[in-house]
Amino acid sequence: MRTAPRARALTALLAAAALAVTAAGCGSAAEEAGGGAPRKAPEGRGTGAGALTVTHLKGTTTLEEPATRVVALEWTYAEDLLALGVSPAGVADIEGYDQWVTGGPRFADSVKDVGTRQAPSLETVKALKPDLIITSKVRSEANYDQLDAIAPTLMFDPYAAEGEYEEMRATLEKIGTAVGRQEAAGAALKELDGKIAAARQRLTDGGKDGAAVTVARGYTTDGAAVVEVLTDSTIPGGLLPQLGLRNAWTGKADAYGMSKVDIEGLKPVEESTLLYVAAKDDDVFATSLPKNALWRNLDFAEGGRVHALDPGTWFFGGPFSTALVADEIADALTS
Repeated sequence: MRTAPRARALTALLAAAALAVTAAGCGSAAEEAGGGAPRKAPEGRGTGAGALTVTHLKGTTTLEEPATRVVALEWTYAEDLLALGVSPAGVADIEGYDQWVTGGPRFADSVKDVGTRQAPSLETVKALKPDLIITSKVRSEANYDQLDAIAPTLMFDPYAAEGEYEEMRATLEKIGTAVGRQEAAGAALKELDGKIAAARQRLTDGGKDGAAVTVARGYTTDGAAVVEVLTDSTIPGGLLPQLGLRNAWTGKADAYGMSKVDIEGLKPVEESTLLYVAAKDDDVFATSLPKNALWRNLDFAEGGRVHALDPGTWFFGGPFSTALVADEIADALTS
């Protein structure tokens, strides 16, 4: 599922971030439950009045001063840094980020690619001499200690079962604390709230209050179409009620907040409107699925209520991506 998405202009957010970027996402129960002793400042460097303490999945990490050389091993947190006006020292899989995460500014040429998100190069990370690493549970649970030996490492869970939307907001604020940009975090969230309110107003004006919506993504694996429906625990699931909409899907969530279904599994939500993301060169909703009579007989297919969102709409990102999700949903339902 790799494709070059069309650019989206999130004017207020982009302008604020572009001005702030330098050269150099209510805490979930999962975060607050993280055990372990606080991470101390390096030996010989006391924690003075300027010390910063951040709570994350591994407990608490205390920094002597705001971090300035940050490596992000998950796209969500790389986006968060840009939203805070901080250019990261290193990011995992920059090419993939540019393809899938189209909301917000791009990384400066000086930002180093440190390998894949699942298996970053520890040697490359260490060579950057970071004073902070930010990663996710799903990527780095196994090698957290190795990362933490290189630099203080914050671990969060972007797929928190308690709600990815609230997790995104809380994590942005915590990263803002770690890099000394708490005010920027508040401003980014305020801008996001404004974008959501504007999208809701468009939906209200278009007579879509209370509309039932199903949000999905699709792709091909081993020659077969795969459909994953997003539950209430995801960012789109958290956005829908704020947009005055209703998530028609009530299925059980997997570890990422989605439900993998076949065509028959979509029968309970066929009277809703289906909004989806798929790669332009692998759009199963426009190619393989319509060849199946079961799909063609679903009410949303018969009624023309199946709408593609921009392929670069990333459902698992930070404030830029979340604003883009809201904008794309409003566009799809009112155009």
